[in-house]
Amino acid sequence: MTRPATAVAVAALTTLLAACGTATADTEPSSTAAPTPAVEDGTTLVIGSVSDDPEEEAEVFQPFIDHVADQLGDRGVTGGDIVVASSVAEMAELLRTGAVDLYVDNMNGVTEVVEGGAGTPLLRRWKDGAPTYHSVVVTRRDSGITAPEQLVGRTVAFEEETSTDGYFLPVSTLRQLGLTVAQVPEPTSVPVAGEVGYVFSGDDENTVFLVLDGRVDAGALSEEDLLENAGSRADELVTVARSIDVPRHGVVARTDLDPALSEALTAVLTGLHETAEGREVLEEFDDTARFDLLLPEELAPVLGLRRFLGDGTP
Repeated sequence: MTRPATAVAVAALTTLLAACGTATADTEPSSTAAPTPAVEDGTTLVIGSVSDDPEEEAEVFQPFIDHVADQLGDRGVTGGDIVVASSVAEMAELLRTGAVDLYVDNMNGVTEVVEGGAGTPLLRRWKDGAPTYHSVVVTRRDSGITAPEQLVGRTVAFEEETSTDGYFLPVSTLRQLGLTVAQVPEPTSVPVAGEVGYVFSGDDENTVFLVLDGRVDAGALSEEDLLENAGSRADELVTVARSIDVPRHGVVARTDLDPALSEALTAVLTGLHETAEGREVLEEFDDTARFDLLLPEELAPVLGLRRFLGDGTP
């Protein structure tokens, strides 16, 4: 069950794993005992996120979880809290120890915790108004590169290792095609013979700039981010590879979350878009349009791509 409010040892803007052991209370109800509420009175519903900017993340997540907690008052939930981890691995541990009840992130983070057994997929989040998206690998139209195989011996710019559209999807897609993709120190570095090199740009704007400026041979990002950042110069670029469509964002619950509470959460979150107040809360939550069920058939292909991460060997 969720943690009692008096035992919330992880502050909203920190992620102290050392406190996780004291933040969970295990109860073993008898199989013959009468039904009990989903959560104890005076408990806090804790939502987790991964970011290097806890303050900014809290500004977005706290009003959202406060509203959700208010809707669960009849379940004994008296408040909401946000825990920001610095990595997905840290978030996975917070889920395992019960310090976090829900984790919201992109498919890179969601599939990592699901694959590791730290969380159970619950819902799909339509972040920025979209249920799904995909990644594209683009080159300059005048580069002569028209197929992914021609990237061998050249360098691609990815955003960062935690990105779904800027790393996870494109690197997995290229490796799935049989290409060896390995990091190189600098954009000017020559990849190992027979390999595709890559560097991290830091953000989508830099990715587009590096490609247009000729500092790298190709770049990877979502199609929406490409149009936003390339602007009037979009026609100077051509797509040479495209990933599968994947859910825009997901919601994962810790594996031992009370089923009754999970069901109540699902009802609240999937119904937010049906009221004016709920739509306002969603809009403030990074332009979320709605939540719906994250179906196994939608998640399975994304989990399948994870085997191409690491050293890229399936």
